[in-house]
Amino acid sequence: MKRITIIAAVLALSLTACSFFNNNRIEETAADIEDGNYSCHVTLTGGSGKATVESPAEVVVSDEGNTVKLVWSSSHYDYMKVEDIRYDNEAAEGENSVFTIPFSEFDEEFTVIGDTTAMSVPHEIEYGLTVYAPGSKLHPAVKLSPKESDEEIILEDLTYVGSLKLDYATQFTVDYYKDAVGNIETFINIGEGENLEQYLFMDEDKLDKTYLVSTSVMDLISKIDALDNIRFSGTDSKDWYIKAAKEKMSSGDILYAGKYSAPDYELLLSEGCNFAIENTMIYHNPEVKEKLEELGITVLVERSSYEQNPLGRLEWIKLYGVLFDKLDEATAFFEDQESRIKEISKSANTKKTVAFFSISSNGQVVVRKPGDYITSMISMAGGNYVPAELEAAEDNALSTQKITMEDFYLQAKDADILIYNSTIEGELSDVTELLSKAEILEGFKAVKSDNVYCLGKDYFQKSADVAEFIEDIYNILKGNDSGLKYIYKLKE
Repeated sequence: MKRITIIAAVLALSLTACSFFNNNRIEETAADIEDGNYSCHVTLTGGSGKATVESPAEVVVSDEGNTVKLVWSSSHYDYMKVEDIRYDNEAAEGENSVFTIPFSEFDEEFTVIGDTTAMSVPHEIEYGLTVYAPGSKLHPAVKLSPKESDEEIILEDLTYVGSLKLDYATQFTVDYYKDAVGNIETFINIGEGENLEQYLFMDEDKLDKTYLVSTSVMDLISKIDALDNIRFSGTDSKDWYIKAAKEKMSSGDILYAGKYSAPDYELLLSEGCNFAIENTMIYHNPEVKEKLEELGITVLVERSSYEQNPLGRLEWIKLYGVLFDKLDEATAFFEDQESRIKEISKSANTKKTVAFFSISSNGQVVVRKPGDYITSMISMAGGNYVPAELEAAEDNALSTQKITMEDFYLQAKDADILIYNSTIEGELSDVTELLSKAEILEGFKAVKSDNVYCLGKDYFQKSADVAEFIEDIYNILKGNDSGLKYIYKLKE
């Protein structure tokens, strides 16, 4: 059983900072630093404070010396210097900068130089770097939240023993610690910088009366057979396209407790709600989050929509596996999806262009911003998304952008494939219905060649089916319309 306590940006821990590096689970901390590979906590000081490096980091100890592999929070570092020796960026273009550098001592800060190209001219910045070893202790201060309390919670005798292996997700981490009697405690970090929230899980209470507000999470929880932990929904039964969720609401196993901005506090309190999963929309109504926390309900704000890689979004299924004791199921599901996607990528290079769009009631075209998860999945299937070049007219975190029909025509009229996104404006049955929204589309190459499709309205809730979407796109690009799951061809 588990109880969650939200913790502020820095943990009040007395913990050992280095463990053996391994794949998925936890391993005992070494008493002595023998030759081998380790996963060690690192801290970075200096600069503006905006740049960070991933922690824990990979460390190699050998007769030839110690090295640490640093993964920066930015792609703009082109080299580092240690004692005037230059080390070049190892990452591919566009990826966060990576350097493998030497260090002589654990637990002692040393000076490194990082050259950043983010400014108008390259600029060397001096930092202090510390690599922590077994036996080292970190003692940062912390205050408990969500309640406004000055009481500091000091957790003694916790030893870091490992982290959950994540290959794609960047918006959360899971670390494991052991107490003096051998119990494993779980710490979850979500977000970074000012948006960082940390959660401590201890073996006391179950999360069996969860208020699930973030719609995209329901499919992930359903896929790992953890719906018995969901007691409340922020979406009404009539609005669910996920069969299992709809059935549980019809049977009364899941109760509608109001949307994110207007929860039914009385129902949540009377039914003993002990956990809430929100998305970042809750920040538009911060008073709601504060009220839930006043009632003793821990609020986890998931940030999967901030993952750029579709597999990063999907890897959040592992977080819910941790929360609801279904990690094996979550890992198996993720690895199956990953394997299918990798198989497609072996032959996914059609060079055909794909436009993914909808048309609003006022005639504007709603497209995906290049680089969002939908356009990334089109690319993973072997297609080239259009419009590929959009002016940054809307400076926000949305993955969509509105453009004029004229601009859409200029960039998408020669697209090989048109896919209409019905999740915004509703499903279409035929091309005639599409042309009634915009006659100009009749001159598009895809319309003339009968290559117009529609994404079913239920897909926006099917967040776990990443491979299925990519397979649909791949088959369309290969001219195979049979067996599509979420995309269907519009009749002429």
